[in-house]
Amino acid sequence: MSMMFWDYPRLPVHFMNREHETFVGLMNDAEQALTMGTFSVQHFRRLVQHCQEHFAHEEREMQRTNFPGLELHKKQHDRVLQEMAELLRGYIETQDIAPMLSYLQDVLPEWFTQHIHTLDQVTAHYLAAAYAKSHRRAKSTG
Repeated sequence: MSMMFWDYPRLPVHFMNREHETFVGLMNDAEQALTMGTFSVQHFRRLVQHCQEHFAHEEREMQRTNFPGLELHKKQHDRVLQEMAELLRGYIETQDIAPMLSYLQDVLPEWFTQHIHTLDQVTAHYLAAAYAKSHRRAKSTG
C-alpha cells in the first residue's frame, strides 16, 4: 500500500518536508515496481542514496545547532541504513522479492511514521527555534 506524504505532519523546517516528500515518492516507486514486476536494484539504490543524503543533511544541521539529541537520532538513521544494506545484499543474492516487498510495505512505512512523529518532530522544532534565534541575532547586528 502506497504512502501519501500529506498523511504526515508538516514540520517547521522546509528542507525536512521536501526531503521527506522525496523519500515517500521513492519508496512508493520501489514498492510499485515490485508489485508490477518491473523492479530493478536501481529502484532501491535510489531510495538508499536519498536516505543517506537526507540523514546526513539532518545530522549536519543538528550538529551545527548543537542539538542535544543528535546521537540518538543518528543511531536510528544508522540502523535504518544498515537494514537497507542487508536487505539489498539479500535481494542481490537471492532475487527473492518477498523480504523487499515486506520492508517497503510494512517495516519502512511503520518506522517512518514513528520517526516523523517523534524524533523528527522534536528535531524540527529545535532547528526552527535555532534558525529563528540566529536570524534575530543577524538582524540585530546587521
